[in-house]
Amino acid sequence: MVSIKEAQQITGITSQNIRYYEKEGLLTPARKAENSYREYSDEDIRRLKLIKLFRKLGMPIGDIKRLLNGETTLKDAVALQKIRLESEKETLTAALEFCRKIQESQLADLDEDLYLEQMEEEEKSKSVFVQFADDYITVMKAEMAREFSFMPDDRCDTPEEFSRELLKYARENNQNMVITREGMAPDLMINGVEYHAYRTSSRFGIVVHCKMIHQEDYFPQGMTEEKYRKYRALSLSALPVLIFIMMSLSMFWRNGAANAVTWLMILLFGIMLIADMCFIYYCYGRNFR
Repeated sequence: MVSIKEAQQITGITSQNIRYYEKEGLLTPARKAENSYREYSDEDIRRLKLIKLFRKLGMPIGDIKRLLNGETTLKDAVALQKIRLESEKETLTAALEFCRKIQESQLADLDEDLYLEQMEEEEKSKSVFVQFADDYITVMKAEMAREFSFMPDDRCDTPEEFSRELLKYARENNQNMVITREGMAPDLMINGVEYHAYRTSSRFGIVVHCKMIHQEDYFPQGMTEEKYRKYRALSLSALPVLIFIMMSLSMFWRNGAANAVTWLMILLFGIMLIADMCFIYYCYGRNFR
């Protein structure tokens, strides 16, 4: 057991910061009965060193506390901090680049309106592509919700087994499912949406399929019908394009036309890039203005 002064010498953390960490609940040292002076054990010293390490990584006090108290794992805490640092890195990089644009040497000469307008335009441009990615992910999730399948643990030979396996799947995937009509082709509702279920047999076993009944009326929450149809068309056209690219590459490769393959890849990549840029501008063009 060591005093707070000795703990400061061992860890390199000031007494003031040690008391602050105690106040925040990151460690609770014992106190002497006769004078209530703090006494720090080997475990307390280790916790202080860990706090110092994670603070140097920029990890917030709250995250460190949850980590030391076992409320989260080291892997999850580090992964979260990596995401936070990457975000900060992008912000700092953008700020550094903008600093290079400022040519004036006197504050009186600075045109703040011009620079603010440029900043807002850059932020708006970046937000367009972020929104595009978010919308595309939303549509992909919606497409997966229209029809999905899974392999049950039982064969679902009876309506009771079928219902049991459906409800089990819902529990495992955090879905709110209600069986509205039991049978070997039951009807059900998942999160308020109507589905029809049926089973098929494959070489690997029984497969349960769930298909949305009124697909024409289903659109992701917060997305207009027009935007949803645009993204759905893009997602459905992406697969044939990829198949065409793979078949073309295979054909040219068999013929030994390495240069042709290279030029074909460049051409197709350029076409897809231009098409995607046109699509983004069509959906979000107003944000550029």
